Amino acid sequence: MTVNENVDAEARAAAVEVWIAATKQTLVIGDLTWDAAWSDLRRIAVNYILRRQLEALDATVVLAKVGLGHLAVGFIRPALDELLWMLWVKDLPQQDAQNLLMVMGQSDGIRSLLAQRAYVGDAVMQELWYPVTFLDAQEQQLTRANDELAKIREQFDWSGRPLPRASWVAKQTGHKDLYDYLHAAASRALHFSMGEVMRNGWGEPDGKVVTLKPEFREYRTNFALYQLPSLFLKTASACQEFFEYAGITEREDEAVGKQVLAATEALGKFGRVPLVHAHEWNLTPSGPLRLPKKN
Repeated sequence: MTVNENVDAEARAAAVEVWIAATKQTLVIGDLTWDAAWSDLRRIAVNYILRRQLEALDATVVLAKVGLGHLAVGFIRPALDELLWMLWVKDLPQQDAQNLLMVMGQSDGIRSLLAQRAYVGDAVMQELWYPVTFLDAQEQQLTRANDELAKIREQFDWSGRPLPRASWVAKQTGHKDLYDYLHAAASRALHFSMGEVMRNGWGEPDGKVVTLKPEFREYRTNFALYQLPSLFLKTASACQEFFEYAGITEREDEAVGKQVLAATEALGKFGRVPLVHAHEWNLTPSGPLRLPKKN
């Protein structure tokens, strides 16, 4: 695919919408059985991840239609993390993957519960049906989960506590270059970043500064519309071996296959969208922008 920075975001969004509809016809995400889900937690993770990413794509199209597609850059970081994690855990021995994902799930859930307890207090928690004895037991369970995570961390020798850093996971999968390209930049859309503040401030010397300039909104919209389908396809490919027991069906229908191919080719013609636009660095096709010197 060629690089194309100047495609109309509305046209790209329309092409993505057609591609999503075709993809949903060929990749049907249904329910999975309890036994299948809990005997290998990678299966429920695959079901959730692909469903969530498709919903994020739906939301991106909706946002693009009302001029807010630039906000969809915030969907890129979760999709990237999901891809990296599935690329890693899919090749782990089944029991190792099960132990890791189970204790991760326990730790995440208990930490959220106890954070709520600390914030609202036991009286409110009891109004929400949580007995004090139950909450105290979860404190002990969190300690056991953290101890188990420490053992698993020692087993895999990962960097980061209690969970491995995303950069470490990326290295295990051979995708450190993708991580370096997308992770930090996409993360800035999710939390305060002075770099993000500054790159969204546009203006002329000695004039007014405009934040979130319309042209930059459209550029960011195009970037999200380019990256999210790409990440979904990579994630689906990484997860394919789990489809049979993850409640996911690939329809083998010639007509549907042609629709997907046509939609994919149409989307591909729009080209790639780089993360950083040369205008951010005051660069033009004719060279650096000549700015007046300040006295």
